[in-house]
Amino acid sequence: MRILALFFLILLRVGLPATWAHDIVLVADPWPPFNMEPGGDREGYLIDVARAVFEPAGYTVTYRTVPWKRAIEGVRTGRYTGAVGASNTDAAGFVFPDEELARNTLAFFTRGDHPWVFDGPASIETVSLGVAAGYDYRQWLNGYIAAHRNDEQRVQVIAGVQPLKQNLKKLLLERIDVVVDTEAAIRYTAKEMGIWEQIKFAGHGVEPAYIHIAFSPALAESPELAGLLSRGIVNLRRSGRLKEILDRYGLHDWK
Repeated sequence: MRILALFFLILLRVGLPATWAHDIVLVADPWPPFNMEPGGDREGYLIDVARAVFEPAGYTVTYRTVPWKRAIEGVRTGRYTGAVGASNTDAAGFVFPDEELARNTLAFFTRGDHPWVFDGPASIETVSLGVAAGYDYRQWLNGYIAAHRNDEQRVQVIAGVQPLKQNLKKLLLERIDVVVDTEAAIRYTAKEMGIWEQIKFAGHGVEPAYIHIAFSPALAESPELAGLLSRGIVNLRRSGRLKEILDRYGLHDWK
């Protein structure tokens, strides 16, 4: 019995799959206001929703920030439970809830004195574009990034934990001409950095993306978690709790 008990303790110390003992580990790079710094008063509304759904059901939710490509790979292999802010493109093969947590279109921003405006895919060929490694920028722009990722006059790809913040800094330093992301993320981050008045909106793409917390295809409990989250989002909306969460970030329901 002592040997078995010791073996069990060793297993606990060396680590078990992410959802052992109802522990959900969610990962992403910071993407305000969707997900922000762990442990703060505002961790991002996707994290707030996850906690509001899973913790009353008996789960412990742990949220960590890691670079996006590493987050996707870690969730894919089952090291982590779910990727926060994922779409069907950048998390292909993951287990997705039926209910999304945002609907986004691409937004293009330049410096305040830059004359460029987005006027369809061909218009980006005249500027240097700042993007983040592993992000979903829709099929047409993903293809353009892949084709020109070694040409810094057209595309500059940043990896790391805070790629949007880094790209906005590069924009003001005139190292790139345009930053592309979702408008809510750029607006929130630029205001947080105190540079909102120095940049300007230059146009939207047209294709929407549906944003989720997507669960690991390597973990047997992922379909159950996805179903629980879907039902939870519906219940939060009906009760008014979702509105309360969104209000904290100055956002409105996407439905």
